[in-house]
Amino acid sequence: MALDNNEVLKNLEEQLTQVQQQLEVGRNTALRLQGAIEVLQQIEDSKKEEEAPVDGGEVDPEVTETDE
Repeated sequence: MALDNNEVLKNLEEQLTQVQQQLEVGRNTALRLQGAIEVLQQIEDSKKEEEAPVDGGEVDPEVTETDE
C-alpha cells in the first residue's frame, strides 16, 4: 500500500522540525563548550604568566639602592 502525499509531507515536516531542534541543542552545547575552553585557556595562560619572570630576572634598582 502506497502512502499518499499528505502523509509523506506531514512526516517530512515532523522530521525537519525534530532535526532543527536537535541542531539547536547541538549549537548551544558547542557554544557552552567553546566558552568553557576559553575560560580554562585563560586560566592556564595566566598561570604561565605568573610563573615566568616579569622582567627577565633583572634586579629592581629601587630595592638595591642604599641611603647615603
